[in-house]
Amino acid sequence: MSQKSQDEFNIKQSLFNKTAEAAIASQLESAQNLKVNLDSKISQLVQGKANSLEITGEKIVAVRDIQLERIDLSCDDFSIDLAQAILGKISFERPGNFQVKLIFTESDCDRLLNSEYVKILFQNLPLDLPQKSAFYLQQAKCYLQKDGKVSLTAMVVLNREQQVSKAKLKIEFQFQQAGSIILFSGGRCLGQEALHLDETVAIMSKIRDLLYLRHYANSDLSFELTSIDISTKQLILQGNAQIVRLPQSLSRSVESVASDLDRN
Repeated sequence: MSQKSQDEFNIKQSLFNKTAEAAIASQLESAQNLKVNLDSKISQLVQGKANSLEITGEKIVAVRDIQLERIDLSCDDFSIDLAQAILGKISFERPGNFQVKLIFTESDCDRLLNSEYVKILFQNLPLDLPQKSAFYLQQAKCYLQKDGKVSLTAMVVLNREQQVSKAKLKIEFQFQQAGSIILFSGGRCLGQEALHLDETVAIMSKIRDLLYLRHYANSDLSFELTSIDISTKQLILQGNAQIVRLPQSLSRSVESVASDLDRN
């Protein structure tokens, strides 16, 4: 390849990266240092093929108060629809297999726990109790400690058949073996209001079931969580995702995952 041809290709590749960055940013409320890097050659790109695609960003604010400290997406050996790519819409001829890393700060987790997204997810979750009961959370706050330890405090609103009770609950648990094992070390009510012991145990069991969820899929995206790590004031999630198109897959999934989980 002549130097002139190489320079022209580099310019086109840079334009693709910038166009994709703008398209992805348009689906977010805000983002810092959003970068898209496509690694390909002319002979590959004319066929819609590429060696790798990397997308990184910091201080990501998505829909419904979902905020991340950092996001890293990377994909190797894939084919894209060039006509859509020119418009900044990355559509894969076969689903792209991405490695995903998401980092949340403690304040990001607090914002998420009190977002509309989680309110839908935790809206009147049924409990395994003889008396028909359901609960939801208010004013939730988490504390991310080292060695995988997490504590969660929240106002629990418990709907019994003929009665509604509120109590501030503190739950402590620990992720082990990259999140494949979750150990609960305690759960207790704070203040004067209290729940029955069997109700506290049932709520902890329901939260445990939600924490063990590892897979989500819709028509555009499937995600398998492979690792959960806790460092001081940071939650680090890693997983594998199959994505049909960007950025629509991500924005659609953020909107729909809560209602889908709630139905299941």
